[in-house]
Amino acid sequence: MNAVIMTEEYWANSQFSVARYYGGLTIGGKSYKIVNKQGATIFELSDPDSPYYVGDGVKKAIEPGEPADLVLEEWIPIYKKLGRERTIECVKQGMSVHEARKLCTKVRSNVHKTAKSCTKDGKR
Repeated sequence: MNAVIMTEEYWANSQFSVARYYGGLTIGGKSYKIVNKQGATIFELSDPDSPYYVGDGVKKAIEPGEPADLVLEEWIPIYKKLGRERTIECVKQGMSVHEARKLCTKVRSNVHKTAKSCTKDGKR
């Protein structure tokens, strides 16, 4: 299987729906995890030591109607950096994980350059 991202609309009503009970699944040696729209895994959202922790019973880890994608584990850091829409676009364009990582590096360096070019009051 060569899938990188499966949206909830696809996986929730298929044989992959077992992922909802375990937070992910492994197919052919490849590990997939459920992530929210920021790319935090269901495990990070439930871990009190994680910066993504949502609290004990305060709210659901992923609210109904929010994206809950099943993402290949090696793509999760990319998903976190680029965001959901941009990551899906990279996958649609056929980018490899290596090419996507390079894109993340470019995005990060552009953010740092922009931050350095701003003055104290936030104006350029």
